[in-house]
Amino acid sequence: MSELSIAPVSSPDELDVLRATMEGVWGPEIVPPRNLLRGLALGGACLLLAARDERPVGFALGWLGWEGGVHFHSHQVGVSASERGRGVGLALKLAQRDQCLAHGITEMRWTFDPMLWANARFNLVRLGARVVDFLPHCYGDRRDAFNTGDRTDRVEVSWRLDQPVGGAVVDATDADTVIAVPSDYLALRSADPAAAAALRASVALALTDAFARGAVVRGMNEHGYVIGPRG
Repeated sequence: MSELSIAPVSSPDELDVLRATMEGVWGPEIVPPRNLLRGLALGGACLLLAARDERPVGFALGWLGWEGGVHFHSHQVGVSASERGRGVGLALKLAQRDQCLAHGITEMRWTFDPMLWANARFNLVRLGARVVDFLPHCYGDRRDAFNTGDRTDRVEVSWRLDQPVGGAVVDATDADTVIAVPSDYLALRSADPAAAAALRASVALALTDAFARGAVVRGMNEHGYVIGPRG
């Protein structure tokens, strides 16, 4: 594999490259103004650019938060379509982790769409994060490469950075339930939008009910989220 590099960016010229990479992944709606990114960089926020052979292929953006305790909020991580599945996302997450640990931060949080099975497996199994909340229509209506016309339901995850990286597939017990998600929700949404919308609503209702009754997401198996009693 050709060389992949991850580097922080902060200068106006570097931020223009970062913004172009963001737009290439998600479209123009999600690209912050350069002056905002410059301000974040001056304040010490984490702005990373991934490049392969000096060609930008991904990015990460995050900053400190204190809701529920001091942590790092990883707001956006994106990878160019041609580079997905080649380890860029993992490299960016690990670079964020290294930066956090260098500053004494031991928890990272972010949100992701619970309908995206591959993302869920990456976050819960490959990294070892755990689901801590469900946020229905978290970002409101959006018009970008992934969310246009769909509800922006999200789960929030917490990743302990002072523990080994990685989790495991969880076996469901008799005391558990499983909230099933499709292996390729985006393909389903493209082929049958009504069926996709109905399935999203069903998953949202199940996650809302689980958190309302004090249950926890114990992890993930090959079918979906394993929900069990707290403790």
